[in-house]
Amino acid sequence: MSSVPLSRNRDFHVFWAGQALSGLGDAFATVAAPLLVLQATGSVERMGRFTATVSVAYVASGLVAGSIVDRVDRRRLMVACDLARALVYAAVPVLWWLRGPSYHALLLAAAVGAFLGNIFQVAAITAVANLVPREQLLAANGRMHGAYAAMFFVGPMLAGEVCQRLGAVAGIAVDAGSFVLSALSLLLVRARFPRPAGSTSAGPVGDFALGLRFLWRVPVLRATAGLLALSAMLMGGRENLIIFHVKRELHRDDRAVGHVFAVAALGALAAAAVSAPLRARFGFATCWIGAGLLMGAAVPLLGHAPSVAQVALLAACVGFAEAIRGINTMTLRQEITPDALLGRVTAAFWTVLTFPAAVGAALNGRLAERWGVAPTLTGLGLALVALMLAATRTPITTPPPPRESLTDAV
Repeated sequence: MSSVPLSRNRDFHVFWAGQALSGLGDAFATVAAPLLVLQATGSVERMGRFTATVSVAYVASGLVAGSIVDRVDRRRLMVACDLARALVYAAVPVLWWLRGPSYHALLLAAAVGAFLGNIFQVAAITAVANLVPREQLLAANGRMHGAYAAMFFVGPMLAGEVCQRLGAVAGIAVDAGSFVLSALSLLLVRARFPRPAGSTSAGPVGDFALGLRFLWRVPVLRATAGLLALSAMLMGGRENLIIFHVKRELHRDDRAVGHVFAVAALGALAAAAVSAPLRARFGFATCWIGAGLLMGAAVPLLGHAPSVAQVALLAACVGFAEAIRGINTMTLRQEITPDALLGRVTAAFWTVLTFPAAVGAALNGRLAERWGVAPTLTGLGLALVALMLAATRTPITTPPPPRESLTDAV
C-alpha cells in the first residue's frame, strides 16, 4: 500500500464522503424510528423491545458477516447491502402512508436493515484498513468518526424539523435515500477491496469460531471485548430512555429530541479531533477507562436533568466518552489483526457486544417502565463506574502485541 498522505488519498476521501452522507441518513433514523415506535405504541417498554429485536438481528448477522466479508469482493458486497437497505427502508413510509402506522412493519424493516447493516459495517472496517497505511489508521478512523459525528449534529436538528412538519416516517425515507448515495460513492472508489490474500473459509460457523479464538488468545482484545459487552448491557437502549424523558416527562416536541441528539454529536465530534493526541500521550488503556468513567458519571444525571439544555449537555459528555472508546477500540483491532482475519474478528467482536446490548435494551426498558427513567439511569451509571474501576485490574492495561506476532495466533 502506498504511503500517500491521508489528505491526498482520493479513494479514502470518496469513501469518507459517501459514509458521511449515509451517516446523515442514520441520524434521521435514530430520531425517527423511536418516535414512530412511541407513536404506534406509547410504551417505553415497547421501545426497549424494538431496540432489542434490532440488536438480535445484528447478532444473527455477526454469525455470518465475517465469513462473507473475508471471502468476496468487499466493494461489491457493500454496494449490494446499501441497495438492499434502501429498498427495505423505502417500503416503510410507503406502507405507513398507504395503510397507517404499523409497528410490525417498522420492526421487520429495522431488523432486516440491521442484518444487512452489520455486514456492511464489518466490510467498511476492513475497507479503511485497505485504503490507508497502518500508521494512518488512527487518523483515518478519527476522520470517519468525525464526519459521522458532524452528520449527527446536523441530522437530528433537520430530522426534528422534518418529523415535526411531515411526520417521523419521513425521516425513514431520508435514511433510505442515503443508502443510494453511499452505493454511488463506493462505485467511484478506484481501489479494489478483494478477498484478502491467504484467506480461507471453514464455513460460517467455523469462521465465526475462528474470530472468537483470535479474540480470546490476544489478552488485550479479550479484555476489551468482555468489558465492552458488559458496558453494552448497561447502556443498552439508553437513547430510548432519553427520548422518553424529553417527550413524556419534560413534555417537549420532536424538535427538542432532535436538538438533544445534535448536541450529543458535538461530543463525538470533539472526540474525533482529540482521540489521536490523547492516545499518543496517555495510551490506550488510560483513554479507554477514563472515557468509561466519564460516561458512568454523566448517565445518572440524565434522568434527573430538569431541562432540555441540561439533557443535551450530559448527552454530549456521553457521546464524547463513547466515541473515544470506539475510535481507540477500532484502531487497536485494525492494527494488530492480520488482514486475512480482520472481517471475521470484527464480526465476532461486534457479536460479542451486540447480544448483551439486546438484553440490556429490553431489560432497561422494562426497569424504566416499572421504576421510572431517573432511577434506572442512576443505577446503570453507577454500575458502569464500578465496572471501569474493575477494568484497571484486567489485561486491557497490557501493551498490544505487534501484528506480525499474531499471524499464527489461532
